[in-house]
Amino acid sequence: MKKLMIGLLTAVTIVGMSAQAFAADDISRHKSNPANIISDTVPISNYAPKDVDINKVAICGKNIEIGRNGVSIYKGKIMVPLKFTAESLGFKVEPDKDNKVISLDNGTIKTNVYVGQDSYYYSSSKAIGLTMMHELGAEPIIEDNMVYVPINFYNFLFSDQKTVGSFFVRDKDGQWIYSANGELAVGWKLINNKWYFMNNNGIMQRGWVQTNGNWYYLLNNGEMAAGAVTPDGYKVDENGKWDGKPAATVVNKPEDADDIISPIERFDTIDEAQKALKFKITVPKELLGKYNIKYINTISRDLFQICYVNKQNDIIFRMGQGTYDISGDYNNYKINNTVSINGINVKVKGDDNLIKVAVWSVNNMSYSISLNDGMKQDDIINIVKSTF
Repeated sequence: MKKLMIGLLTAVTIVGMSAQAFAADDISRHKSNPANIISDTVPISNYAPKDVDINKVAICGKNIEIGRNGVSIYKGKIMVPLKFTAESLGFKVEPDKDNKVISLDNGTIKTNVYVGQDSYYYSSSKAIGLTMMHELGAEPIIEDNMVYVPINFYNFLFSDQKTVGSFFVRDKDGQWIYSANGELAVGWKLINNKWYFMNNNGIMQRGWVQTNGNWYYLLNNGEMAAGAVTPDGYKVDENGKWDGKPAATVVNKPEDADDIISPIERFDTIDEAQKALKFKITVPKELLGKYNIKYINTISRDLFQICYVNKQNDIIFRMGQGTYDISGDYNNYKINNTVSINGINVKVKGDDNLIKVAVWSVNNMSYSISLNDGMKQDDIINIVKSTF
């Protein structure tokens, strides 16, 4: 099952082609009346990503510098220099004379990596026995006289699928890619409540993109413009969709445009959303106050989310198939606890004695509750209980 894409519609981020290439078939090729742009939209700047830590990867909680060459993409896998990464993790790295077999040993586990062979194993440094040979989808390769291995080799080596972190990094051509715990992100990805789109090669896209006949504007940092006026004068709504009206500048139709399928569908009622999903929707029965529904939507018909709002708080409830964090909130919080509620482990995170997010899984379904202003832990626990 492909990974879910999760988050707030008000922060939906989609990325696509170059910013200079744009136009739907029905765009008028003349200057527009400024009155077509709603006065309360928020102007946005067109800025590029900051080149900070662009050649670092996160493994075992460490940010490891991998050098100017960056990562390499091979057979759909993120490949990293073996020597830089392994030595940073405490391994002694010893290649043979031909640089075709590389031995790793950190005093606890050891292994041999064979260039050209998609076959990996490890064993104890002190005891007899080794694991079964395991394929990772790409064999070690040599580039620029360096051995590269799939970064998810370390997930396998440490027997933990989260050994490799989630992060942006540049590839050897200077393009941005995203590691999702070692896997190359392709397609829609929600990162810190911002939507990004990576093409089939994992490259983060920018500019204008067409989606189901609609046009969206993507900033140079990869985020989709939402509820704003784009730098070239077009207005996009809170979901990022261009309103169809001409802008104050003349633009040309692109020679080609990827028809990327929009993952987001909005519904007026929960019953309507239910018809689009393969699982039964459950919503909180207790919200500790009077709330109105702000929006209801599904993402890729794999995930359901509903936003409740009052004067004090916005509450986002999500559910989807699988057993991983679907909150879309990857911020570091001072509070990071796990509490047991009716035998179910619920992770709660927040700051200043207020919980901002709660995530849990049960019966192969994942759930999350996010709050923009936070809530006392006892109160969020009561909301979680009301979903059982």
